[in-house]
Amino acid sequence: MNGDVIPMGPQGHAKPDMLLRTRRSVMEAAHLMRAKRARQRRHAGIALLALAALLVLFTPVLWSVANDLSTGERFFEMPVMVFTLSLVLLSAMFAILLMTWNGKRNTRGE
Repeated sequence: MNGDVIPMGPQGHAKPDMLLRTRRSVMEAAHLMRAKRARQRRHAGIALLALAALLVLFTPVLWSVANDLSTGERFFEMPVMVFTLSLVLLSAMFAILLMTWNGKRNTRGE
């Protein structure tokens, strides 16, 4: 045996090298899956934080536009139109984020 050490299991049986290689590859795959899941959660958190920040920034503008419209301003004036365009783009970003999450859930379920 040339002094080779044979790994022994809990019952005292020798573990073949193939079993150990398989175990290592499964453990590495599990580690990679955990890291990927953590990375996806972090990216989702960053996207939600950015969306919330945009929403917080748009809230005073929404209040101002609602006040202007109620005091006699017209809808087709520049500040109201810029806010409307910004609101449409914000809602489009939110819809894209939701579709991306839904697509990831569907691929995980299959």
